[in-house]
Amino acid sequence: MTDTDSNERYERRELLQPGAVETWSGLDRTLNRPVTIRRAAADSEIGQRLRLQAKALARVEHHGLLHILDTYDDADHFAIVTEQLPTRMLADDLASSGGDTRRLAATEAIRIVIAVTEALAVLHSAGFAHGGVDADYIGWRPEVGWVILNGPPTDDAVTIPATRRADLASVAVLAHRLIAGAAPQRRPDGTWELDPVVPDVVAPVLTRAISASDPWPDVPSMLLALRSVVDELPANNGTSADRRSVWQAERHWLAPVGVLVAAAATLVGVAVIIERPPAPASDTSPPPAITVPVAATQPIITVAPRATVTAAPQTTLPALPVPTTTEVRRTSIPLESITDFDPAGDDRIEHPERLIFINDGDPTTGWSTARYRTRDFGGLKDGVGLIVVLAGDEPHRVERVVIDSVTVGWSFELYASRERNRTLIDWGSPVANAQDITGSTALDVPAADAAALLVWITDLGDELPNGGHRVTVSRIEVATTISAPQAPPGTDAVTP
Repeated sequence: MTDTDSNERYERRELLQPGAVETWSGLDRTLNRPVTIRRAAADSEIGQRLRLQAKALARVEHHGLLHILDTYDDADHFAIVTEQLPTRMLADDLASSGGDTRRLAATEAIRIVIAVTEALAVLHSAGFAHGGVDADYIGWRPEVGWVILNGPPTDDAVTIPATRRADLASVAVLAHRLIAGAAPQRRPDGTWELDPVVPDVVAPVLTRAISASDPWPDVPSMLLALRSVVDELPANNGTSADRRSVWQAERHWLAPVGVLVAAAATLVGVAVIIERPPAPASDTSPPPAITVPVAATQPIITVAPRATVTAAPQTTLPALPVPTTTEVRRTSIPLESITDFDPAGDDRIEHPERLIFINDGDPTTGWSTARYRTRDFGGLKDGVGLIVVLAGDEPHRVERVVIDSVTVGWSFELYASRERNRTLIDWGSPVANAQDITGSTALDVPAADAAALLVWITDLGDELPNGGHRVTVSRIEVATTISAPQAPPGTDAVTP
């Protein structure tokens, strides 16, 4: 496919990759040199972001990044011109004749990762994040070495919101893939399982990069750690059979957090004891929450097409006013999964890779919608949402939904279903709604029996400081009330 009349100077030749941002091979007629041309519809949200990014990133130069050579308007498209793409790709180097992924020696793998991380450091210093590096988009130039072929300044607008934390995690996943042939696996308790082939000196660096509790603070810190371990790698790149577990590697980082959590739990426990009469002897503690492993594929960590997220631990909320002989308590319902829901989107997904940050215990992280030009989704759709599936085989009586968010001025509708539906029309009418929320909200729901809930976001809220609109959700808790017999004041409780 060739477009010889696309521009007076630049000729588009072959469409290499279709999509919202098209990638073409091309020719610079003036200098008679091959180039790569990426373009997007000029009046689209992505096209506008691409134009803004190009202006800011034109001054960013590093041998590990594709340099912007020029920009131009092509009919109703905005185009970016970069160097020609390399023909040798890292993913091709890893592919073996049998179809399995070839493993690299640890020293070679870490040197590749260091080259990629150096390029990310330059990108971050310019105020941008990449969105997640992957072997499929890393190429080799004999004159400069390994080069990142996607992300800013070429197509980062497609992966908004890109974060620096996601970049760090993707570097760790890349290193693990190069050394072990596959991504690390998440355990049911939320920690990560590294392959035993990963050397002892490398494991803590990768573990911290994907840690939800204590990640590396920035790319330079991780880069320094990577450089320090290269020379410590054994000549045979082997590891001892009894290499310490991921938990042991994380333990000294998690200790301060554990102390704070324990102290907070103690204070909450004392407050509840003072405020609430003691439970009868026959009362038993609520069952533990069901924990479901998260299947992940795409950065950060690249997650599979429909990702789920581990449920929040079951908790008991403060007591409600109660009658003399009955204690009524509000308690959380364990969650089986949370799934992104975007029925009007081109790919029907809305950042599934960020679902793992809901209920991860860190209020500074969360799942986010895409960033839209206006609070009404740029006129592209009526809304996006999250499907919350409750644990257990039978529906639960839902009475309250608590959502933590840092977004200001956003709104959502809540739908409930006894079945685990997927299309918006199947959910019927909303059972409750919350308008113009400033951050978090606790929404009381007319008692409804439900196996699944749909949090349908209808308004993205106020404009962000760096432009655009999006909603971020860090925690979802679904609650009901339970009643238990209580002995009247002045009498002894009798165990039936």
